[in-house]
Amino acid sequence: MAQRKTVRSRRLGKQIRRLRDDAQLTQEKLVELMNTDQPRQRRISAAHLSRVESGIARIASEHLDRIITVLDVGAEQAQKLDELRRRADEPGWWQEYSDIVTEAVEMLVEIGEDAATARSYDNVYVQGLLQTRAYAETLIGNGRAFVSPINVDRMADLRMRRQQRLGEQGFQGLAAVMTEGVIRTIVGGRDVMRDQLRHLIEVTQQHPVTIHILPFSAGAPPGTDNFVIFEFPHELDGEVVYVDSDTAQRIYEERIPVRQYTYIFDAALAQALPARESQDLIRTVMEEL
Repeated sequence: MAQRKTVRSRRLGKQIRRLRDDAQLTQEKLVELMNTDQPRQRRISAAHLSRVESGIARIASEHLDRIITVLDVGAEQAQKLDELRRRADEPGWWQEYSDIVTEAVEMLVEIGEDAATARSYDNVYVQGLLQTRAYAETLIGNGRAFVSPINVDRMADLRMRRQQRLGEQGFQGLAAVMTEGVIRTIVGGRDVMRDQLRHLIEVTQQHPVTIHILPFSAGAPPGTDNFVIFEFPHELDGEVVYVDSDTAQRIYEERIPVRQYTYIFDAALAQALPARESQDLIRTVMEEL
């Protein structure tokens, strides 16, 4: 039976592939070295290694140990590889919502659980990690074509649980850029919006979060997609981009799209107000409500 990719299995496969590439070994040559002096039943095939590197198949502990030996991986890095292997199949709390969200959203939550930093760009609504429950419930409820009314509460629960990551050890920070239109669009009524704006001020005081507002005066925004760029603690992991739209969610790990979205974020940040001035603008808009 095929196994679903998890973020951790994909990260493990990517790290193994990069280590193999650094050693200038093909998959076939690595397998040959791993299988030296091993009985047939304990060997690994090149096809299976390929599936491991793609994040589709799991790798046995003894096979990972042999990879570590053949590639002469250092002790610290070897420990991190083994931790990813062990955690690849651990059930996550988000799996209890698998009946109401797409696989991409499940992966978004899993990515957020392991990421050390995040950078977000939003031009329609407040970033999900920064929404109040009332604001979130309004947005989810407005998506009646995609979300059954009976699932609105559960979807809001999921979003609120994701936000706990902001205060957890190991999370280093969120840098959020949003357009001025985001904070001026009244979602859920004036009271709900006022509480949301107040939360944007308070969250920067409670957690490692910075918010930058891209003002109308900056002109045309550099991009139209809403997205989050996640970075992991290990340098071999690279970065992952989650892109959200009305009809689809996409995850990019390849260098070219990651570079493109990084450029958009950097351009938006360069045009946005500094953090202090952004807070002042949020307060101004809140007072106008």
